[in-house]
Amino acid sequence: MKLRPGKSKNHLYLIMALHVFFAAGTFIFSKAAAMSFANPMVLTVSRGLGAAVILLMLTGWKIPRPDFTLREWFWLLGLGVLLVPLNQYCFLRGLELSVPGHSALMYAMTPLGVLLLYSARKRKIPSFQKLSGIFIAFSGVVVVLRPWTSGVRISELRTGDLWLILAVSCWVVYTVLASDICRKKNAITVTAWSLILGVLIMLPMAAGPIRNFDFSAVSTSGWFGLGYMIVITSITMMMLWNVLLQYLTPVQVAITTNAQPPATALLAALTAIVGLLPGDQDLGRMFILGMVLSLSGVMVIQKAKD
Repeated sequence: MKLRPGKSKNHLYLIMALHVFFAAGTFIFSKAAAMSFANPMVLTVSRGLGAAVILLMLTGWKIPRPDFTLREWFWLLGLGVLLVPLNQYCFLRGLELSVPGHSALMYAMTPLGVLLLYSARKRKIPSFQKLSGIFIAFSGVVVVLRPWTSGVRISELRTGDLWLILAVSCWVVYTVLASDICRKKNAITVTAWSLILGVLIMLPMAAGPIRNFDFSAVSTSGWFGLGYMIVITSITMMMLWNVLLQYLTPVQVAITTNAQPPATALLAALTAIVGLLPGDQDLGRMFILGMVLSLSGVMVIQKAKD
């Protein structure tokens, strides 16, 4: 792996490993929070408010102060809608019904979605190798969704997975649209203020549910999951991601995304064994087959030449 100057290879490998570990924890502990809160809107706003407070505290210290034009502020407002009321809400709504392994696999499809949207914007047809990768990856998703199978449990999983697909779609659109302004402005500042504005937009919609919500009914695991999403997912992982992007190419950084589904599946199995995650985590042969197909398709796309 060829590095940009400034960091040792071992140091960057450690950061990549930490990011994968934290990401796996995100899917596990977010599931615990989603089940305990049982109201994705309240959970989304609670997560957003907590992260926004920390981001504001870091502004001017770890995060550069914003220097956006009026037009860029309106652009950030649109990004905020994609990031919080759409992406984060749909993610928590889906995870309440689905399982951590599925959510990690769906988010690993981000490079595929970015390729499709980027090609559509450029009115450019992807190469045959990339189209082959897209077909293989989508085949894996279909295997995980199992539309040919019936039953209450699989129907619930499918509903959750569809919400997760919607969340990933919003994340893909956010990623593509945010790339334009991130090339001109500090990426951490863009992410921070997109999140802050997204929370402010969602607050009026969530005022009623928050006022009527019984926070005393939230379990310890639910509060821990919320804290994890605020401190680790929204703050720490964002910082680590930007460090990696500073010293590695986007293709090299994408390795961390590819490693998340198997890492999450392993952590989900371990936490289910010790009783931290209740019920069947759907980690059987069909999930493994779907995961292998999907990740193989993504890697074919990443290695394909334009």
